[in-house]
Amino acid sequence: MRRLKTLKEVLEDFLREQGLTIDDILDAMDEDPKGILVSLTMRVNISEEEALKILKLYTSRQLNLAIFAIQVFYLSNPSGYYKGYLIYPTPDMVRGPDGLITKEGLTLILKSLGLKPGYA
Repeated sequence: MRRLKTLKEVLEDFLREQGLTIDDILDAMDEDPKGILVSLTMRVNISEEEALKILKLYTSRQLNLAIFAIQVFYLSNPSGYYKGYLIYPTPDMVRGPDGLITKEGLTLILKSLGLKPGYA
């Protein structure tokens, strides 16, 4: 039997353990759309055109939260485990063969974090 925790649960636990809040992280991140575009395309296997569409749908804070979660829980932690729990969505659901997050994977990550287009 696999033990699973959602990405949102894992993120909340990680931040609590580090003595940080989501606002602490987001306040330190780049809110410039060009910077977010670069960060997104470095981590997610999408075209610049697709990234621009995503930038129009989500706020900079939402995308920065997703970028942070991608970096910490999927790119820097290829195992997909956090404290013995498999993170859902799992790495094989969100990462492509090139090691980057797929477009579909980004959608799963955004949903798992509870992020919806147009909402801060």
